[in-house]
Amino acid sequence: MCVIQVLGMTGFATYWSLLPILQPAWALSNEQAGWISGTLFAGYMVAVPLLATITDRVDARLIVLIGMAFAALGLVGFGLFAEGFWGAILWRFVAGIGLAGTYMPGLRALTDRISDRLQARAVAYYTSSFSIGSAVSYMLAGYALELTDWRTAFLIAAMGPAVGGALLWLCLAPRRIEMAAKPTTHVFDFRPVFIDRNVMGYVLAYAGHTAELFAMRSWLVPFLVFSAAAGSTLGRAEVDATVMATLVSLIAVVSSVGGNEIAMRIGRRRFVLVALGVSFAVSLVVGFSAALPFWVAVVACMLYALTIQADSASITAGAVAAAPAGYRGATMAVHSMFGFGAAFLSPTLVGVVLDSAGGSITVTTWVFAFGTMGAMGLVGLAALLLLGRRGT
Repeated sequence: MCVIQVLGMTGFATYWSLLPILQPAWALSNEQAGWISGTLFAGYMVAVPLLATITDRVDARLIVLIGMAFAALGLVGFGLFAEGFWGAILWRFVAGIGLAGTYMPGLRALTDRISDRLQARAVAYYTSSFSIGSAVSYMLAGYALELTDWRTAFLIAAMGPAVGGALLWLCLAPRRIEMAAKPTTHVFDFRPVFIDRNVMGYVLAYAGHTAELFAMRSWLVPFLVFSAAAGSTLGRAEVDATVMATLVSLIAVVSSVGGNEIAMRIGRRRFVLVALGVSFAVSLVVGFSAALPFWVAVVACMLYALTIQADSASITAGAVAAAPAGYRGATMAVHSMFGFGAAFLSPTLVGVVLDSAGGSITVTTWVFAFGTMGAMGLVGLAALLLLGRRGT
């Protein structure tokens, strides 16, 4: 399932990787570039209430297969037909539906097939595969751009979901849902989730975490291009920045798995609260690194990725463990709606901060941009502090 998730995400970061090419080619403002970035999560947010919740009633394997098809369609459509802002918006939305059908339904397909004893660790490995998928996507887009043009890069990325869907079909046996395990309420009844304070503490913490994470990933390549551009041609800076973004994503894998192991020992809630606070402190440092040698900026971004991702698996495992009986799919749907709804808005908010510089991006502008990202995590910290039960 981890390998399938990575294959489904080969196009996840393609737009972000190629943004330094697409933004000037289409004369996009930073705000417009942020809207295109966030539209992926808008598609996710619209589709996930149905696609995640319905896994309480049908085998999640079927939903993941549908998600893989949409993921491939969104990439092919972008590569063949996108000509500017509105075309990019359309196909990013379709790709977001694909992500909604693969990520949380994939987690449900996994947790339905393993014992409760192994779930916390399995969730950590699976959620960490999201970062591996991001890293592979950054790397694939960077190398594809060296060999061909940006449209072909999107078409190459579309091969991943196609292969992932085939692998899922061949390797994961169907599973029958027992009638007694199905919820008695209608498919969109999320009340049992909303009234559970402990669940909602983790859900809102995830919203703050996800907003910060995807704001950072949306603007990571442009930030590194800004830092690397001195003494380099723009094209070379793009490829270097893409490779560095790959490394930043990969370090998050170690952080997520390691963070979950620490959380299992010292307490999940305590660890998440500390991690959210530390990531805010690090965000205040990253923007200043743009004025320093490129390797310093890369190290700063790696440290930021390390602290942002440390609590990712722990937050999701907390929500899964706290889910009301019979409503695990509904809990994952609410978890994703809030998380990726925040991710939809956060890249645009950072784009607005960057545009506030009046078109001349400076180190100071990046300081405010990264500070804005860190503040998003603080919102999640406050929610978990107020709603989450101590010791969970």
